[in-house]
Amino acid sequence: MSTTSMVAPLQVSVTTARPAALVLVASDGTGQSDGALRVALARAEALRATVEVVTVAVPDPIATPETPFSLWSEALLQRRNDQRQAVEAQIERVTARPRVNPVTVLDGTPSFTIARAAIEQHASLVVVGLGRHNVIDRLFSDETALQLARISRVPVLAVPAAATAVPRHAVVAVDFSELSLRAAQAAIEAVSDDGRVELVHVMPYMKESPFALEGEEPYRTWVEDRLATLIGSLVVPPGISVNAVAVRGRPAPDLLAYAQRVEADLVVAGSHGRGLVARAFLGSVTTKLMRAATCSVLAVPRDPPPSLTAPRDAAHAIPRREEAWTELLEAFTRRNLGRRTILEVDDLEIGAQAQEYNYPLIAALYDGRDHRLQIMLGDRTAHGRHLSRNIGGVVAVDVLSDGNGHDVALRLEHGSSQTLLTFAP
Repeated sequence: MSTTSMVAPLQVSVTTARPAALVLVASDGTGQSDGALRVALARAEALRATVEVVTVAVPDPIATPETPFSLWSEALLQRRNDQRQAVEAQIERVTARPRVNPVTVLDGTPSFTIARAAIEQHASLVVVGLGRHNVIDRLFSDETALQLARISRVPVLAVPAAATAVPRHAVVAVDFSELSLRAAQAAIEAVSDDGRVELVHVMPYMKESPFALEGEEPYRTWVEDRLATLIGSLVVPPGISVNAVAVRGRPAPDLLAYAQRVEADLVVAGSHGRGLVARAFLGSVTTKLMRAATCSVLAVPRDPPPSLTAPRDAAHAIPRREEAWTELLEAFTRRNLGRRTILEVDDLEIGAQAQEYNYPLIAALYDGRDHRLQIMLGDRTAHGRHLSRNIGGVVAVDVLSDGNGHDVALRLEHGSSQTLLTFAP
């Protein structure tokens, strides 16, 4: 049984307006993503934001590797048309008026493709359908929403099919990390203009020991002080109320139990945190929330989205065009030879794992014969340190650049993972 304590409201910073933004809503055209479309349109109207509707076309499996490319291309084109028509029909059905929002059809793995599109379009929010765990092979099922939440650099709002409006009452998982602060601020921006946000810290059960120097009460006092400090650091528009609560129990189950008890329609948590507390608390909580919540779930990423402009010409962003990858990578190597790098692999099962830090770039190469991409790092001397990573099954290669045309990252999509090569400060 969990116990609850309240933290008295404090004076908070106030702003009079919310910034305009782009809301990216990802749909498969089925009823499962109806709620996502309704909520995205309602949020965009409230914020005077732009809505972009995207769908991902995944081609049907080809019988054999010897199948002609023309047949594969024809099947993909048909899949694109089917997806577009399904989503266009959904928009008319959900809005009860002729279609007013264009639909963008993308190719690739849904989670990675949507995550990339969100960065390229400078989206402030991605909205997807929140499915159930026993729904199989649904394009935007709960597992796709979960995968997207794990890798996205943009906040991801997963919405149940029955949702109809912008959330009014949000419950935020708090562990006092910087990620918690961003999650709390994101919750404030996600609720309606008369909304309510509750910051909830779940305190673990403590065993009383005769040898303990401090009991439960000092810990509770410390938690309440930290919650009060967190409230005071937030920027809150007029009309939105913010308070904090400390409950005793297990992070995910008791957070959800509290949200259900107060009839919250949004639960917010940080995704893939890096600190010790974040790994122990938020890292596992987000997964459990996505799979168990019956209300909307907002996952706030560890890192804010980079200020990137993804070049749109064929020389820089070339998914599924292996014949051009060699030229792309040679040009990337020439521009960035010797720059010190950070190599990170983001796997959907185990999260992001740093592979190296501060090795200079020697070369990035694609071998069309073995269908493998090689990243070579190290000092250009005979006895210097060296590191080489060979990556097979690559399906997309992207070079991301800033507004001044300087390369910021090389991103490789392979299987259910992505490898990201960025440059150290």
